Amino acid sequence: MVYGVVLFILIYSNKSKVALLKFTGYKLLNNISDSGKAFLIILVADILLGYHSEFGWHAFAEIIMEHYGFEVDEAVITIFIAIFPVAIDIFVKLWLFKFLPRLSPNVAIILRKMQRH
Repeated sequence: MVYGVVLFILIYSNKSKVALLKFTGYKLLNNISDSGKAFLIILVADILLGYHSEFGWHAFAEIIMEHYGFEVDEAVITIFIAIFPVAIDIFVKLWLFKFLPRLSPNVAIILRKMQRH
């Protein structure tokens, strides 16, 4: 909770640096070709949400629980793995099919073509 408040204060007080960071991110993303953007979207989605990502989420949950001093409970980790990646997948698909065509129509066309094959 304290980290969240501190992060909010830092972001609020350094608006110029946040704007510079956003500008740099947009500049980097705009210099990547549409095929490269589609590749990065698929790569990140498969790493975080693919069928093989269960072990990564399990390790991530254990590391976080141990770091904050919680007892590692397999039932809690199983519920986390069953819910959290699915929620992220839903938001990614919503973004891909609702908002991405407005931002970059060519990337959306490439992703639709890839789904057919």
